Amino acid sequence: MTTRPNLDTLTPELIERGLRALQQAQTPPPQLLELALAGGSASAAEKSLILQNWFDEMTIHALNYQRRAEGLEQPDAPPPTRAAALTALAADFCSGNPDLEGWSALYHRYLAPLSFEAGDLALAAHVVPQQFRRRLKRGLSHLAHALREAEMDARRQACSPPGSHIPAPDYAHLFGVQEHTQRLARQLTDPNGPRFISLEGLGGIGKTALARAVAQRQIEQDGLTDVLWVSARQEWFSDRGEIIPLNDPARSLEDVAARMAAQLGLQKLTGLPASDKLARIQPILSATPYLAVIDNLETLRDTESLLPALHPLAGDTRFLLTSRYTLSGFPYVHIFPVPQLSASAARALLESEMARRGFRSAIPPPAIERLYALIGGLPLALKLVAAQVRCFALADIIADLQRAQRRTQDALYTFIYRRTWSALTDSARHLLLALLPLDPDGEDRAFIQTMSGLTEADFAPALAQLLDYSLLEAVDPLGAPRYNLHRLTATFLQTDVLHQWTA
Repeated sequence: MTTRPNLDTLTPELIERGLRALQQAQTPPPQLLELALAGGSASAAEKSLILQNWFDEMTIHALNYQRRAEGLEQPDAPPPTRAAALTALAADFCSGNPDLEGWSALYHRYLAPLSFEAGDLALAAHVVPQQFRRRLKRGLSHLAHALREAEMDARRQACSPPGSHIPAPDYAHLFGVQEHTQRLARQLTDPNGPRFISLEGLGGIGKTALARAVAQRQIEQDGLTDVLWVSARQEWFSDRGEIIPLNDPARSLEDVAARMAAQLGLQKLTGLPASDKLARIQPILSATPYLAVIDNLETLRDTESLLPALHPLAGDTRFLLTSRYTLSGFPYVHIFPVPQLSASAARALLESEMARRGFRSAIPPPAIERLYALIGGLPLALKLVAAQVRCFALADIIADLQRAQRRTQDALYTFIYRRTWSALTDSARHLLLALLPLDPDGEDRAFIQTMSGLTEADFAPALAQLLDYSLLEAVDPLGAPRYNLHRLTATFLQTDVLHQWTA
């Protein structure tokens, strides 16, 4: 077992020895290689690379932070010439900011791509070598302090077992998802696979359960460092048919950055802007592979700015998102439509839930078929039915699904559809209602446009919105696409719920 060095030994002098070794492509001192921050089971070469990346990221972030405070330019890339690098150093030393001078001296002496002797840097900074050395020591002291804090965070994080941030399952068994789990696991472990995957589909179709199953598999089988899990879910639908508000969901980029930082053990970043938190998180996620799950992404306020802000964090670390609304507008996001359960998987789920509740009688196949025709393979609706079977006759439950006269059925439709219905344009609402008589096998585009009576100018964006919001399914989209409604959506449209919402 590796013995971690005492934090008091992480002195500026040790840091400087490590930086000199890395600059000369040599192995850093053992005290640095034994840090939790450097990776527990990595080789010496891998640990050296992790340390190099951390020193680079930390110093550049601090240097640019100080430059920003002084109104100086913060280049996106290192200066391309020696003259340009020395000019940037001179500007830093003209600011009168001792912290900026310290970080700049440190960066240009040990971390800049172009190497310089200390005397040349002192000359460019218009100070004598002894003064430059004092600035360099100040920078090394700052870096040593930052390293001690980062090492404390890494040790604290190491005490939590991998996967501890994955939420407890809200299911007893999963049915019909093994193939999806395996496919997603292959994509997430493929070096050339997508960095962002979005699980998309109707509310209640099992996106969160699938994400959880994938995350657990990644921890147990694929050697992942850990899973970060940020939930933006604002409410929960219980199997008693109640919509229960959840406490403190993530609502913004600020919340997402704060929760990722906290799960990485970076509590000291509290109070910093989201951009600074993400900048400090990036070297950790670059050094070791994580899976970051953001659940119920569609409820966040600023999705349009969130994903571009998270994009630089992806690499060996992958992002798994769940959303009722499509993220296909982001070219780096791979879309994974979550299908409903097959009839056999739906039956297995229903019978499993009933058995869990102590109900041993089997539902006759004709009743199963009728139920599936009404609600399809939507796990949330199936679990609600299983919860009610002990109290109500199945025929009454089916009738209530069609009429939504009982509170639980009304709540189910509200949970799944109300927010989406409110977001639809008038043309999209008109088209959705016009699709009610659709053949279960679907119809082609020309037919449903004729059925809707909409002009092409209104029809095209309405169709796109229904697809984006998972209210309409496209079969064979690359061939001759046919469009159909999810069975539960068709059932919902025949109830009086919409009249209540628009009254």
